[in-house]
Amino acid sequence: MLESELQQALDRPIVVIGSPRSGTTLLGNLLKCHPQLAQLEEPRLTWKYGNDNKSDLLRAGDARPEVCRHIRQTFAPAVREQGRTRLVEKTPSNALRMEFVDRVLPGCIFIHTLRDGVESVLSIRKFWQGHARGIRKDKLLERLKEIDLRRAPYYARELIRRVIPKPLAGLVNKPVWGPRIPGIDGLLQELDLLEVCCLQWRMCVELACDYGRQLPPGRYLEVQLSEMSPELMASILDFCQLENTPEMQAGFAAQFNPELTTQRRQQADPQDLAVIQRWIGPTMNWLEAGG
Repeated sequence: MLESELQQALDRPIVVIGSPRSGTTLLGNLLKCHPQLAQLEEPRLTWKYGNDNKSDLLRAGDARPEVCRHIRQTFAPAVREQGRTRLVEKTPSNALRMEFVDRVLPGCIFIHTLRDGVESVLSIRKFWQGHARGIRKDKLLERLKEIDLRRAPYYARELIRRVIPKPLAGLVNKPVWGPRIPGIDGLLQELDLLEVCCLQWRMCVELACDYGRQLPPGRYLEVQLSEMSPELMASILDFCQLENTPEMQAGFAAQFNPELTTQRRQQADPQDLAVIQRWIGPTMNWLEAGG
């Protein structure tokens, strides 16, 4: 793809960020209903190109020219292949590395979805328990398309953790789900899973808010999942300089269920709630106070 075509395909890309289980998938799926937008959903290993040996917390200096070139040359053709003109990308781990993403996709627009911290953490733990072990064949094929043989050793270890029989699980580190925050293997040895989920939520939210709120107007928008409505969706589209099309309105009516955003807290064990409050209470108070 020519440089001019690459720049056109990656003009003002929309990057949906947030902690895991905070509504990023919902917003990504809604935005891909727009006739102009092509969605890439969690190309996790593409983002890690050239930094496979690091956590997901990448810095601007990690966005070396060859890294930027590889990611951009992967993303731009996908926009054209979907017959669209603009990219929307959704990877929760990008909340940890916005300065890196900003270097790779200059001029991008960040949409940060925020959900009640208790709801998010409880949902993170449930998904971790259900998805950290085993691997779907279709997901494995997707990941294999993202890497070459030179990168395979980094992810072979991850695959082994997922598929090793439970009686032998003690021979390797525990499997990981969600954003790879720094030192996560050690944290899994020292802390309860719920506490690790709290740290994942805190780091994603705090780092994203810190970086995003320093960006110029028009580059960063925070949205509360609990406030999602047709009106809020219209304002998100306006922020992205997109028309609120009939396809968008129909997609919202078909996909959004407000009851799914508040169900876990009501059913939670009081001891779990106490743990969560201890680990993320200060961040939740900070958010409620307006940061």
